Amino acid sequence: METFNKLREHHQPKTTIFIPMHRLFLFLILLISTSMHAQWCGTETIMDQIRIQQPETWARMQQIRNEKAQGLRLDGEVYTIPVVVHIVYNNEVENIDDLRVYTQINILNEDFRRLNADTIDTPAPFQGVAADVELEFCLASIDPNGDTTTGIIRTYSDTTEWLLTFSENVKYTEYGGDDAWPASSYLNIWVCDLQHGILGYAVGPGGAAEIDGIVVDYSNFGLSDIGSAPYNLGRTATHEIGHWLGLTHIWGDDGNTCDGDDGIEDTPLQLGPTYGCPDFPLTDACSPDYPGIMFMNYMDYTDDACMNMFTMGQKAKMLGVISTYRASILTSAAGCNDIGPLPGDLAELLVYPVPSNGQFTVSVKNFAGTLDMMELHIYNTLGQHIASATLDATNNTAQYFDLSHLAPGTYVVQAFNGSYFINKAFIIN
Repeated sequence: METFNKLREHHQPKTTIFIPMHRLFLFLILLISTSMHAQWCGTETIMDQIRIQQPETWARMQQIRNEKAQGLRLDGEVYTIPVVVHIVYNNEVENIDDLRVYTQINILNEDFRRLNADTIDTPAPFQGVAADVELEFCLASIDPNGDTTTGIIRTYSDTTEWLLTFSENVKYTEYGGDDAWPASSYLNIWVCDLQHGILGYAVGPGGAAEIDGIVVDYSNFGLSDIGSAPYNLGRTATHEIGHWLGLTHIWGDDGNTCDGDDGIEDTPLQLGPTYGCPDFPLTDACSPDYPGIMFMNYMDYTDDACMNMFTMGQKAKMLGVISTYRASILTSAAGCNDIGPLPGDLAELLVYPVPSNGQFTVSVKNFAGTLDMMELHIYNTLGQHIASATLDATNNTAQYFDLSHLAPGTYVVQAFNGSYFINKAFIIN
């Protein structure tokens, strides 16, 4: 299977809106809490709002979050979750096109099936617990009224920015947003202009149906533009859906101590969130010995390009939630719209012969990009660079390699056209 990732870029600044006095006090409390850290996921702040305003709901959600992971299914069945994307926009920049939505669905399917190209970046000590979660996502083809739909809903709003205190309003038509579709049948994803510094948040299992789902800032949804790095590879939605399926942050949201954890046995104890893209191994006070913390996990705060895995324990937790508290979505009549890999509808990366003795040809078709030259790189499964070549960036090109000295095993060839990476695994025997 061929997979794609786009280049990393910078995050855009945001504007502000007037805060009514009757909510100013609550907003200041939340602002102080948020500003103490370079927080980019607002899930815990939203949970605090629910705790204050709906203590019984919060208690139910906490109980679900704290439940131990269930046993893994043995049948190997892949569950498909129908999605509706509510794009709530104030201007055309926020009104992202269908292509961005398609790329996000493909990214989710790669990440949750462990088909993402950067699996080769998972450190060797963690490879054994890295999981194919056996969950896939599709845009719904049938709406709640039984009519056909693209699974993408566009709503104009006078709201220029959704402050975290008010962001739940994006889920209500009467407040300028768009009403949720039934949570029993759809995963609701709202895309809007969130408060500066907040990339997204989720309402996990046990919350009210009318707010159930995730919210993602428009600039960090899908393969996004030059204003969004280092969160431009679609991993915000991967992270938030992890919350939607019952996962906490990998450090356990325990106030940066080693007293609590995320409840998952195969994720190392961790003091607090990780930012940027650190080198492996990275240790802290909770995991001072090699291999240290699992900062490349989707439930940490590292850059999109440095996230690449869920664990088997996280898989068990998510499948337990989808099989119980969200079981109705598995029998939904929402249907699926088919979309192809993008830009992989045309692009081809071929290695032949397969398997080879180390002497092989790499053929690249329909992948000319923004540069005069195209780069080819060969890696082993540990992510170590083996060989490279530079080709003319024509639509159909090929390169011969003689790597017959390599040990038998699986390798990965990567092509870069100036905008996208395309990857393919191959075998040397």
